[in-house]
Amino acid sequence: MMAEDADMPAQQRQQFLGIMVAETERLSRLVNQVLDMAKIESGHAVWCNADVDMGQLLTQAVQTTTEMFRERGTRVHLSQPGQAAVIRADPDRLMQVVLNLLSNAAKFVPAEAGRVDVTLSTDADGLTVAVQDNGPGVPLDQQAMIFEKFRQGGDSNHRPQGTGLGLPISRQIIGHFGGRMWIEPGQGTGARFVFHLPWHGPSEQAGQARSTGDAP
Repeated sequence: MMAEDADMPAQQRQQFLGIMVAETERLSRLVNQVLDMAKIESGHAVWCNADVDMGQLLTQAVQTTTEMFRERGTRVHLSQPGQAAVIRADPDRLMQVVLNLLSNAAKFVPAEAGRVDVTLSTDADGLTVAVQDNGPGVPLDQQAMIFEKFRQGGDSNHRPQGTGLGLPISRQIIGHFGGRMWIEPGQGTGARFVFHLPWHGPSEQAGQARSTGDAP
């Protein structure tokens, strides 16, 4: 329409340009996520492991999304233990997981009354991160489906735009480090996404097993 109508009003032209930019960005995200999923599933993803202080990572993630939550009138509360929770993993991949959970929460919380609680806890086995929102929550019959590729939960009134790949990729990343991700009923209303990471991932456990094996 823009190519055929040289006299199109500037306001309408700007509106169409906005649509084109938004759709281009959406398709770019989709392509990148499809490629990311394919690399992880095929075992060709690149992992750059380092010692990660999960408390610092969560703090950085919350700071990164401050403006996004401010625009939605949403309060974010971060709770974590006083001592450092250091784990061996890929910090960029873990940041990808946390940002995805925060972005999902931002999509579903009520406008100007949203609240997101991010909690870090530790035990003898590893660390656990929970992201709880006060949105509509995920129906019980959809809680397994939302971790499937290209599937999104919620009804037609609570289903924002997305690729349906964020949660499957996040679960794959957590699984790579020997952890697991799940959803559980929120404490009150909303959804509560949780992931647990062991102190020693599969590769570290294998290395320890070799180093502590019986001598010949």
